[in-house]
Amino acid sequence: MELIKKGAEAELYRIMYNGRPAVLKRRVPKRYRVPELDEHIRKTRTRREARLLERARRVGVLTPEVLSVDDKRMEIVLEFVEGERAKEYLLRTRDVGLMRKIGEMVARLHENNIIHGDLTTSNIILSPKGIYFLDFGLGAVSDSVEDKAVDLVCFEKSFIATHSDMAEGGWNAFREGYSAYSEADTVWKRVEQVKRRARYL
Repeated sequence: MELIKKGAEAELYRIMYNGRPAVLKRRVPKRYRVPELDEHIRKTRTRREARLLERARRVGVLTPEVLSVDDKRMEIVLEFVEGERAKEYLLRTRDVGLMRKIGEMVARLHENNIIHGDLTTSNIILSPKGIYFLDFGLGAVSDSVEDKAVDLVCFEKSFIATHSDMAEGGWNAFREGYSAYSEADTVWKRVEQVKRRARYL
């Protein structure tokens, strides 16, 4: 078992599962939380992430296939997706066309009330099969305009911080792609409200 990544929420390991390459995602205990609360949070997020990954796949957004869920061990086994992270690809190519496609996929998520919760170019993989979205651990199902706006505000902040040399063109392309969502204009208006509130906090 090879450790791939150690994050704030979970550890990722490269494993073999039933003879195929896979990723084991294990939610680790948080010592600063009351044990009963910690277990509840980790169990809830484990179950929710598995459901969101499957829901996204059903509406046509590529995500790793869920191979196994164990909410007692707080583990999910996922298909290993071969490819390059969108982050490295964009740093190398500054391809605004990819941001347009990502916008279309996020539009599809939001059209189906799927909130990713941690949209970054590090959580998107470019595979020969297509564009895969990873890590729905902070995601939710919600029809709230506010939740969708916050999803976009967080992504924009992350995108500009990571890809400052293509920030304007790339984000404009994302907006073009996101316009596929029937309520896009309403969400963008709320995005501006969320940003204004943040400035006065």
